[in-house]
Amino acid sequence: MKSIKLMSSGPLAAAIALAVSGNALAESVATPKDSLEEVVVTAQKRSERLIDVPISMAALTEGVLRDAGASQLGEVLGTVPGVGIVDSGSGTQNIEIRGINSVYGNSPVGYYLDELPFTYLGNTQLPDVRMYDVERVEVLRGPQGTLYGDGSLGGTIRVLTNDPNLSKLQYGVDVEGLNTKSGSSSNSEQGMLNLPLVDNSAALRLVASHEDLGGWVDNPVTHVKDQNGRIADTYRGKFRYAPNDRLDIVLSAWHTKEHVLGDSSSMKDLTSFDPVTDNTTLYNLYAATVRYRFDSVDLVSATSKMQYHNVADIADYFGFGAFNIENHIDVLSQELRLASRGTGMFRWTSGVAYRSVKEHTNLELPAFGITQDQAHKSDSYAIFGEGTWSLSKKLDLTLGLRLFKDDQEFHEPVDPALLAFIQSVNPSFTGTTKPSFQTVNPKLNVAYHFTGNWLGYATVAKGFRTGQAQPVISLESAILHNPPIAIPVGIDPETLWSYEVGTKGQFADGKVTVEADVFQNDWKNLQTVVFPAPRIGALINGGPARTKGFEFGLGVRPVKGLTLQLTGSFIDAKYTSDVAGSNVHAGDSIISVPKTQFAASGLYRWPITGGLSGFARAEVQHTSPRSGTILGLPDSDSITAVNARLGVETGAWGVYFSANNLTNESGGVDIAQSGNVGVPRLRPRTLGLQVTYKHD
Repeated sequence: MKSIKLMSSGPLAAAIALAVSGNALAESVATPKDSLEEVVVTAQKRSERLIDVPISMAALTEGVLRDAGASQLGEVLGTVPGVGIVDSGSGTQNIEIRGINSVYGNSPVGYYLDELPFTYLGNTQLPDVRMYDVERVEVLRGPQGTLYGDGSLGGTIRVLTNDPNLSKLQYGVDVEGLNTKSGSSSNSEQGMLNLPLVDNSAALRLVASHEDLGGWVDNPVTHVKDQNGRIADTYRGKFRYAPNDRLDIVLSAWHTKEHVLGDSSSMKDLTSFDPVTDNTTLYNLYAATVRYRFDSVDLVSATSKMQYHNVADIADYFGFGAFNIENHIDVLSQELRLASRGTGMFRWTSGVAYRSVKEHTNLELPAFGITQDQAHKSDSYAIFGEGTWSLSKKLDLTLGLRLFKDDQEFHEPVDPALLAFIQSVNPSFTGTTKPSFQTVNPKLNVAYHFTGNWLGYATVAKGFRTGQAQPVISLESAILHNPPIAIPVGIDPETLWSYEVGTKGQFADGKVTVEADVFQNDWKNLQTVVFPAPRIGALINGGPARTKGFEFGLGVRPVKGLTLQLTGSFIDAKYTSDVAGSNVHAGDSIISVPKTQFAASGLYRWPITGGLSGFARAEVQHTSPRSGTILGLPDSDSITAVNARLGVETGAWGVYFSANNLTNESGGVDIAQSGNVGVPRLRPRTLGLQVTYKHD
């Protein structure tokens, strides 16, 4: 468990260069090696060495996550170049990749828990998944429209948990306590049990975690100290049945419940006058993945279901009485795909996908006579394929294509008088809209293997984010606005064309890893917000915009046990024309995108005696200010976080002392939300003691 922060937390730099330099920097926990670990990934839905995958991506392995002491996804994502994360301490976060950012509409980043697409409608927030017993986190930068489809506009994040081990009894435990300057103490307990049921054929893996995260924000109005506490409980179970070398079945269930009071938004003195939101989030995930290995192809069926429930209550909404919003989402998805086996001259993946999303939202603000009862559903279908031809021993050509269709229905009961009022401006509006969107997403990639461990590549790809309907309250507010403003009853999809050139490689017998790329994204039809009334947003299509920049990573193992890493990115994300009816003008920066990010770290392991080793790690991470121009808000602060971790370990257990935010950085990590006085901030200086044990 760690403090909640924007760009990092604890010793995360091991994850950083791993992310940037192809994460071939991963290392085993107990045994120092002369070279950096080779990583195998499944980003292209077939197993490949990371260094052979001709796209910009990161793979944060289990060893990296463990070295970092990371317990939450938000603690590691910000270490990947080109990836920005704003964690307000409310249990979810906003993520942008390469400047493709949005605070309204669907998320511009694809997000997967194993094979399950974690999908919302009209909400960019993504869950802060726990990292205990996670095999790997893959971060794919740039649009992934071919293999991952709608929403993977800026990129895709895949959280891959450990499957049951068929042959070994395994168990582990992780206990940690934290003390935060001027805040409450925190604690976490996590455990894992792997039980073989039938030797080499069936096994069960169970994982549980409990976190009680103390707050540090005081409220002078209510006289409540440390009001922003969080309690999170996660339970995960996986059953695996593999009776032979061909058939492999994994059934999984995942339950998470998180209760949050307020968030990390505050004044610089860590006080807040905003009303405290009592927020409870619950989600249940169920999945069945069946793999069958034919002689030359693999067949995969991935079925998943998500039940998501969120309730947010404010006792007194800025002096206007109670405010309540409740959201239910059910997602059913099915993907069936075939992929070639081996490393022949032609390698391919193809499949079909279906996703059904049903969302119901109820909002009540009695003081204004406002009640919203929205029902939104989406049925989407896709056919996709991607093939790689080896034109020579060194040159590869990849072509991909995805056909996507999304049929939606949005219904909201409307009072007859209000309906007539809205129809006086939008005659076609009935309270029910049934938009349908479709797209063709191509991809072209050329890769050249200079050597077996040095690759250059160039990619042209298209990304897509589906459209959606406009809430009634937004239509009403736009009409009542003085003077009235014109907004549509629904917004159109966004499209993005990406152009990228990059290289990655390992040198000096694996002791040095390097990755670098340059990119440009041409982004059209941006889903942008205008405010017809305070705190009430309405969606319009704006833009176009362009993001361009470069990313780099360097990892070096100069002597046995020592790993040095440096990573960073520069992103120029701007609108290229004015947007009528908004504050957006050509040349304005896209909201909440930092121009520069970098991280540097060093990790050293050394033998003490027998099987006992020492462990030391330190890092510094920097993020430049985020722009609030288009909302008429001041930019965020420039943030520099310093973290350290020291411990002793064997192959089975470890004891670690951590010191996070050593300089007690208190700047605002993001812009203020409209109307709010406070801004999200890092957890103050936090000292922690962690004890881990794993029998393997």
